[in-house]
Amino acid sequence: MPLSLDPAGAAALALQRLATTVRAGAAFTRARWTGGKSPLAVTFSLTNRCNFRCEYCDLPGQHRAELSAERWCEIIDELHGAGLGRASLIGGEPLLRADAGVVIAHLRRRGVHTAMNTNGWYVAERLDELQGLDLVNLTLDGPPAVHDAQRRAGSYQRVIEAMGLLRRRGVPVVTMTVVTPAGIDHVDHVLDVARDHGTLAWFQVEHDKAFDVDRPIAPGIAEERVRDLARHLLARKAAGWPVGNSRPVLEKQMRDGHRIGGTCAGCVAGRFMAYVLPDGTVAPCLLTQWQVTRGNGADHGVLRAFRDLAPPRGRGCGCVPYQELQAVLTLEPAAIFDALGLVVAGWRPRAPLPVA
Repeated sequence: MPLSLDPAGAAALALQRLATTVRAGAAFTRARWTGGKSPLAVTFSLTNRCNFRCEYCDLPGQHRAELSAERWCEIIDELHGAGLGRASLIGGEPLLRADAGVVIAHLRRRGVHTAMNTNGWYVAERLDELQGLDLVNLTLDGPPAVHDAQRRAGSYQRVIEAMGLLRRRGVPVVTMTVVTPAGIDHVDHVLDVARDHGTLAWFQVEHDKAFDVDRPIAPGIAEERVRDLARHLLARKAAGWPVGNSRPVLEKQMRDGHRIGGTCAGCVAGRFMAYVLPDGTVAPCLLTQWQVTRGNGADHGVLRAFRDLAPPRGRGCGCVPYQELQAVLTLEPAAIFDALGLVVAGWRPRAPLPVA
């Protein structure tokens, strides 16, 4: 069962979250008006290792050294002082790190809104650590035959069990579907699962497995099928189905197809958001990791590396999380409204975490 906080502990956590939010908001506002930078939203890739070999992902083959949990905490402190407000912990599979709980607990102490992307395989044995998260994003690609074929045998059932366990602990959960040719006709199955579990479902057309912004996006799915998918999700959202993708981003996808919003010109990646790879390399985003000097953060410090980043360049992406953040940070009201629902869920006081 989840632990409870005494009133003093709950108040202290709430005040820390408020202080972090105010600091991050002030840094973002200042940077936006002066043309500067602020590390408002940062993705921390704890490892490229994974216990899955998904057919659309080649990250496990991109071998990189891994920073220690202590070093990750130092990086968090460095960025927190400069305006870090939201963190995403990803991999590979981040729960392959036995010390992932140390990083989660540190982010929580700093009042940073923190999400984790996980395949769900290890959720049952790491529940106490995950209870410190504001959001868990579980990948669900379709019904069992589709999901297990693309990811790992038995993984569909693990995701369903993980959703139930996390919900019973009071941890907000969403699903992310990587839309492939095999799964594109099964989005309603995912929406049914989300509705049954009281969660939201997000949908992301697969990128090239090397994660290079200039490589083709979902060559097995025709442009018009991508637009049809966006139309379908918009209709489902309007009818009250639990579609997480915001209306502005879906409308852009319906117009643009694979590459939402066109080229990388004007993207906020590298200005208000960043991606830190397992070895300390800092890039605007995962898809532009090839445009930076490997190890720049380890060599010069992560904050300096972030501030030295050149704007991203390339043909553009269809990465829904990036596009949603872009819509929020460019002040699109409908996208802000959807995002606030996820952020507010993380404000409730919860117990201190055991350190892994």
